[in-house]
Parts: sequence; C-alpha cells; structure tokens
Amino acid sequence: MMTIYLFGVQYQEYTKINQIHKFACDYLSDWFPNLGSYQAFCNRLNRLGGAFTRLSELLLEDTQPNDCIIDQCLLDSMPIITCSGKRKGKVANEVTNKGYCSTKGVYYYRMKLHMLG
Repeated sequence: MMTIYLFGVQYQEYTKINQIHKFACDYLSDWFPNLGSYQAFCNRLNRLGGAFTRLSELLLEDTQPNDCIIDQCLLDSMPIITCSGKRKGKVANEVTNKGYCSTKGVYYYRMKLHMLG
C-alpha cells in the first residue's frame, strides 16, 4: 500500500486517493493482484499512519540541523486557493483540483501545501 501511494503521489503526481487506486487497478494489477476495492484500499492506508510517521522520522534524521530535536516534529498542510469554484482555474491546472471549504461553505480550485519540520 505504501509503495503504491508514494509512487502515485511522487511519480504520477496524483493528489487524490481515488486517482491512485484507479491507476493501480488499471496499470499495476499484475504486481498487486489482491489490491481490493477502493474502500479496502483507504482502510489499509489509514492503518499505515504509524509507518508514515516512522518514514518521516528516518527522512528527518538524514537532513536534520544540529539543534533539531527528532521527537518534536510539526506537520501541517493548508490550501493555496487559485480561484473560486465558479469558474475553471487558469493557474497551475496540472496540480490544482476543486475543493470545498466547509467553514466558509464555498467551492474553490486549490493545491495543497504540506510542511514538515
């Protein structure tokens, strides 16, 4: 699961789990014959939270500054809004998708910024 997810995000540049699952079903079924349904795929990914945490720790160990404490990490993400959902976005179409802000009750085109420190 982790391999499929990371490959889909990094090399195929997919931003949604359903895109990654569809790609794996269409092109990787020979390597992963027991992939299962989309719901099973999501459940398995959710159970890998600890593995993603450990992978992040290992990556940070290789690149951490001298004054960094490894067991104190911050991971955050935020949307970068490129335009409202009333029209199709013209900026960075290959990396943006339509999202919904539940607190403001609006649709918009956005990309996600993820920060790990």
